This record gives sequence, C-alpha cells and structure tokens, in this order.
Amino acid sequence: MSAVGVAFEIPSVFREVVPGLSTEQAEAEVRARLEVDGGAGPPSGRIARLTTEYARASALLAATGIRYAATCFGRFRGAWSMGTLTLGLSTLAYRDTAAAVAGMGAVLAEHGSGTEVSTLTLPCGPATLAVRRPEPLRISAEATGTSADPAGASGAPSDGAALDVSQLQVFIPVPPDAVPGAQTLATVTFNTPSTDHWADYCALLLPFLRSVRFVPRGARDGAPDGPVAGAVAVGAAG
Repeated sequence: MSAVGVAFEIPSVFREVVPGLSTEQAEAEVRARLEVDGGAGPPSGRIARLTTEYARASALLAATGIRYAATCFGRFRGAWSMGTLTLGLSTLAYRDTAAAVAGMGAVLAEHGSGTEVSTLTLPCGPATLAVRRPEPLRISAEATGTSADPAGASGAPSDGAALDVSQLQVFIPVPPDAVPGAQTLATVTFNTPSTDHWADYCALLLPFLRSVRFVPRGARDGAPDGPVAGAVAVGAAG
C-alpha cells in the first residue's frame, strides 16, 4: 500500500493540540491561548471546563495516534465556545472510491441511530458525511488523568458527568489517481459541546474540507504555505 500524505488549509482560529499534556500543562496552554487572543478571559469555572476538554483531547491524541488534532476556543457572538478537530488515517480495502462511499453510507444509515448520513463531493474526491446532534458524552477522571470532583468545586464537569456533544464526521477514501495504490481512509471528526454554535463551526469547517488533498508521502508540490496551513505525512496507516 502506498504511503499517503495529506495537505490542508485550516482556519486560524484552530490551533494544533499538543499531545500527552498533564492537567497543569493543559491549563497553562489554555491560559496562554486566551492571553494571545486578547480581551477579558472567562471566569475561573469556565477555564476549568476548557482545561478539562483540552486535556481530554491531548490524552486522546497521545493514546490513539491520530495524525492531526486542533482545538478552537474563544467567543462566538459574546459566548464562550470550544470545538475539537481530528484527522486520522486507517487502512481500507476498496476498488473505487464511489463504491467505498456508498458502502459506508449504507452501513452508517443502518446502524447509526440518530445519525444524518449524506454524500459529499469534495475537490479531493467523494466522501461520506455523518452528523450526530446531540450525542451524550461522558467525561471521566480516568480519561483526562484528573481526580474526581464530585462537588464541582473547580467548575469542571464532575466525574461521569454527561455533556451534549454535536459531532460531524467525514470519511474520505483516498483516490488512487492522487496516490497510486492507496487503500487508505481519511476520517475527519469534529466535536463540540457548544451546540448553540453549530452553524458557526460548520461555516469554518467547509473551507477546510474543500482544501484537503492527498499526495504520495514526501511530495511537496502544491503543499499549502502560511500560518493556517497544515500537512500530515504518514506511512502505511493501520
């Protein structure tokens, strides 16, 4: 199987997640980003909530080997908000991308309770889109490496607390005409507990999705430049 590289342009409001941070390091990262963004910071309870979410994303990145992850937190129309974006690559056997997309759509439609499934035509190729709104998500102390806070004194969700999370996933089989011999599925996942800002995030994600392109690993022609560009080069994904 050919090694796949992924190039993309991501809005500047998203910033790459540092993997494997402790809770203290995650809080320092959150505070530093809020200072860079300027303006008055959120109350201490909200900082604890953002820290919990950031630490969870950081732990997930370190544990699963996701190829790229970024967070967005700040204000939408005066309200504090956060979203997490990941991009992963995995092995998938297929003869053509259209058949792969149709098959994934059928499986998701049959087994994905509460999931809206459709097909996207992106510049990089056809894709399956799955939207889940909202999806209860439980945040546990074990997931973030933090101690339980049953009293909620820190302002963060208590151990086992449920959050309503909206999720968007896009499954893109890498076209063989972009990377000869590719048998690779790219999966973009976006989650946000800020469900009131769903439309705002969708407006940010569409240009990102349209910018995604695949190249053989090591190829640099056509790679994006600048502070809002990203590139992920990986070997045989598995």
